[in-house]
Amino acid sequence: MTERYLGSIITASPTEPSSSLSNTTASGVWNIHDPLIFGQAGDWPDPTNVPSVGIVAGGQTDASAVTNVIEKFVPESASNVADFGDLTVARHASSSMGNDVRSIFSGGWDNYAGSSRSNVIDYITYATTGNATDFGDVAATTSDANASASNNVRGITFGGRVYSSGTIDYSIEYVTIASTGNAIDFGDLSITTGTTANKARHRQGNGMSGSSTRGLASGGYTPAALSNVIQYVTIASAGDSTDFGDMSAATDELGFMSSNTRAVIAGGSAGGGSFRNTMEYVTIATTGNVTDFGDMTASKAFLMGASSSTKGFVIGGSTASAIGTSVNTIETITFSTTGNATDFDDLSTDTRSGSANASSHAAVQNEAGFAPAAMGVFGLATGSKETSTIEYINIASTGNSAMFGDMQIRDKQEGGVSSSTRFVASGGQTGSTTLNVIDHLQYATKGKSADFGDLTVGRYDHSSASNGTRGIILGGTTGTTSDVIDYVTIASASNATDFGDLTVATKWLSSTAGTTRLLKFGGYDGSANTLDTIEYITIASTGDMTDFGDLLAAKRDHTAGANATRALVFGGNSSYNVIQYVTIASTGDATDFGDLSTTAYDGGVMTSSTRAVYVYEYDVGNASYRNSLEYVTIASTGDTTDFGDMLGAYLINGIFSASNSHGGIS
Repeated sequence: MTERYLGSIITASPTEPSSSLSNTTASGVWNIHDPLIFGQAGDWPDPTNVPSVGIVAGGQTDASAVTNVIEKFVPESASNVADFGDLTVARHASSSMGNDVRSIFSGGWDNYAGSSRSNVIDYITYATTGNATDFGDVAATTSDANASASNNVRGITFGGRVYSSGTIDYSIEYVTIASTGNAIDFGDLSITTGTTANKARHRQGNGMSGSSTRGLASGGYTPAALSNVIQYVTIASAGDSTDFGDMSAATDELGFMSSNTRAVIAGGSAGGGSFRNTMEYVTIATTGNVTDFGDMTASKAFLMGASSSTKGFVIGGSTASAIGTSVNTIETITFSTTGNATDFDDLSTDTRSGSANASSHAAVQNEAGFAPAAMGVFGLATGSKETSTIEYINIASTGNSAMFGDMQIRDKQEGGVSSSTRFVASGGQTGSTTLNVIDHLQYATKGKSADFGDLTVGRYDHSSASNGTRGIILGGTTGTTSDVIDYVTIASASNATDFGDLTVATKWLSSTAGTTRLLKFGGYDGSANTLDTIEYITIASTGDMTDFGDLLAAKRDHTAGANATRALVFGGNSSYNVIQYVTIASTGDATDFGDLSTTAYDGGVMTSSTRAVYVYEYDVGNASYRNSLEYVTIASTGDTTDFGDMLGAYLINGIFSASNSHGGIS
């Protein structure tokens, strides 16, 4: 039986595939009924069934050579490795990091004697076999014998060694994995052995270490001694490392594997030619010393480590320091249970000191609920480092924020506007430099922002708002207090265009918008006056501000958010905890809404059609920076309710925020 439609034929007997599709892709043309039938039989592709990819790259061979070979294996099933491609530069003692799409290889020695350093960063895409591609450079050619960690947004390297001088590098650097570019300063290793210049280089055998939030570095060598110290960083928050605990013995040249909850340290050199076969673990979320996990099949150092979401892999290495002692074995463990490692697979040749990674590492997987329909994003410039980290929340549900990515320029005091698909940030300040840059990113894709265009004039301490089509940037500081209003069309990357003028040149103001109107609230004028005025413009046109009404009191350093009906103003100087509102479609003075849980100024607001989430910056009452999130239901009145926390306890300097479900555009 057949049925004809629009010139095509649906048959009751589709051609059976030659083998199961469950672990592959379904190529060809399929009618609507086929996925149901094959799915019921367990033969239709399921993303959870698609095999992940493990990668082993570079290293030393027993032929006294440094290799550029990249090989792949399937973490879910034991089978011999297969060729993947080549690194851009042959090297060993490099580090590896990545997400579920890319694997990145950084630095290392590019000759066997170790007399030459490589500052090259390159990457491969797991889904496509082939040679690596240039990514950028580390800060200096110092980055051999270092450790690494990553979540699905950032990759981090710890420490290393400067060969020419014999000194130890204690810097921490990071890259944004989804983009390309040079590594950026993150902070420094903080645990010393001897003088400050003698901090551990943290040679780990290049397994990714840590969870989606924390990165760990363990052991290593200093000019004074081997180290047993474990240190950690919060991946989303630039800064120096913090003490985590200790290994059972001082060790370097070890292997490191981790699930999203456990980190396992394998083997390594204990000095004096003594290699270890022990494996130890820590629970990543809880600081403390190691616990015994089990043993490898042999004592080894110069190891490589890789991890899937459930299994760890100890790859290659050497059974002694001498050339000719390297091995080609791959051993495996299951993170959830302790016990000895078992044989898994073999490399094509005996190899030590390479790099390893896997697409299914738990710490790099997308968080559950990523890209929700009501996504709020906010940027944080963290103190003197001016690192504009971007985090996100699901406005519809309470909970802590998760990492989204980075701004391409580290700055502070930007403004943010949004459509349902794109977020645009503008201006800001880096050091004493005022920026005119406009960046953008897509809500659907985590990573680093890209160039959008330029403002008509560089500025910071400004405000911005949007109706989903146009983004409006108001006032701020250009060197002097500004009255300039610019606009951009969010869907089209280009330079900003003049819109009109504020009634009075103003900085430290706030603004928000519905579908047709943008409202501007208070601020600080060029004559040292704090303003209580509310003004508005019609977004679809151009022109100067019009009077709307007055705030309950003069305000500056406050922030605002809206749905399609109401605009809310949060905190700010004088009455620091007060929330007030107006109805956007009418004119008139503000009305009391409720209170924040504490006195606050600055911060950010993200809204859906029903909720407004407030991101704290500075707690005036306690004279401290906070990492709290609170929310209100826009249609009602009342005090804020706890929403969750930001990723870290930030020293915040200038939050910018936006949402893909802003009430005016939902």
